[in-house]
Amino acid sequence: MKCVLLPLGVLVMLFVGASAATAATCTAQSTGVAFGSYDTLSNGPLDSTGSINVQCDLSTAFTIDLGTGSGTYGQRTLTGGGRVLDYNLYTDSTRMLVWADGTAGGDVSDSGTNVSVPVYGRIPQRQNVGAGIYSDTVVITVSY
Repeated sequence: MKCVLLPLGVLVMLFVGASAATAATCTAQSTGVAFGSYDTLSNGPLDSTGSINVQCDLSTAFTIDLGTGSGTYGQRTLTGGGRVLDYNLYTDSTRMLVWADGTAGGDVSDSGTNVSVPVYGRIPQRQNVGAGIYSDTVVITVSY
């Protein structure tokens, strides 16, 4: 089993490979979900997108799970200066299926040699929070 921990912006990637009998070698990178400025008075949510890129030397099936970060799968949280801002990450552009670990919600399975998988983020509207920089770290697990 192979493990590599890669700190990449807002997201942290944990890469887990299969047994030595597996011929493929895969690597992964992520682009964090950067929301930008949040308007506490907006009547609509703030959406943004990041990505997880999986590259394998042979066409390989894989599954991507996400950890909870600072919150839970039901409601992840961005923190800053002792303040909390709710958000979540989703597997789909409609932001209906929360991206989790396959047991507590959705995960993503795909295959190939060079696959870019979007990560859809959303901060719900009208949260009464102070100005500041908010962040979270989510562990990404890629299994193949």
